[in-house]
Amino acid sequence: MIFSYLLASYRQQLESMKHPIPLRYRLRKGGCPKQPDDFRDIKLGDTPYVPDPNCPSWEQGFDNEITHDRLKREHQGSSLSCVGQGWSKYLEMLNLIEEGLVDLSARDIYSQIYLPQGGAYIRDGAKIAVNKGNCLETLLTSYQNENPPTEAFMRLRSDATPQTIADALTYRSKKFVYLDTSYPLTDEDWENIRQVIWQFGGFVSGYKRHCMYVSGYYLKNGKKTIRFINSYGENSDQEYQGDKEIYDISFLMDLPNPPNKINMLKIVGNKTTRKQYLLGKDRKLRWIFNETLLNELHNSGVADKFEVEWKDNLDRYEVGDIWAIIK
Repeated sequence: MIFSYLLASYRQQLESMKHPIPLRYRLRKGGCPKQPDDFRDIKLGDTPYVPDPNCPSWEQGFDNEITHDRLKREHQGSSLSCVGQGWSKYLEMLNLIEEGLVDLSARDIYSQIYLPQGGAYIRDGAKIAVNKGNCLETLLTSYQNENPPTEAFMRLRSDATPQTIADALTYRSKKFVYLDTSYPLTDEDWENIRQVIWQFGGFVSGYKRHCMYVSGYYLKNGKKTIRFINSYGENSDQEYQGDKEIYDISFLMDLPNPPNKINMLKIVGNKTTRKQYLLGKDRKLRWIFNETLLNELHNSGVADKFEVEWKDNLDRYEVGDIWAIIK
């Protein structure tokens, strides 16, 4: 039975409820802060998702690594690149399921999404997976002289080339979907988690400010358990039984007709002046100078006037011409 095999295979590797980040790397906060809400996210309820009655039960257990093949374990060293690590592992599994085993570059993803203070949002990694893909590790290595990397190294992109960009497109994925859950997890949450692992090759999520890819599920000591593939080398994998919040659960799926909201632009507001601006894809702000224009943007599907992200100041943004967007 899969459950028995799973326990035998990972008993020495897994230590339930332990911290996912080794103590020596825990002086800085983890690399996966919770991402800001964005109404444009596709959520599980927005999709034509149907639970599969053939999905193995918790008692039976299921693990993508056991069904397909075991993935290489990476080590992110002192870097905060866990979001890049998690997404590259998930993409490796999806390629393994469809084509065969590959080794993809965590640096290729992280070097495009890191935050100024280090770390990244899971959503930004998902956007890279969908829009740009992920190149092979041999083309953009995630190790320094074959040793675990530093933060500075994982931010480097000077060695990206037309070849790495073209290769990444080979592994470009589908649409990303967000699984909204509560804490503590409800029975419905656990059921959705089980189905996503079975139907979509697993998922990526945050846990204790650390991002990891989830490969399988089973019962352990009578408790529902999922298995994280961690990015601190062999024997660093994690089990999760609901002890802390998991967040920003995201997975990839075919979605020929996604909801129109994903194409909308965001409205950002200044809390002090109460002025509202359209945030273009070029990251420039355009002032929405009257109610008529706001209604036109809403009615034409460019933006949702009921979804405004209010900020204390907008100094970090450039200002552009609204007519460049709406003409």
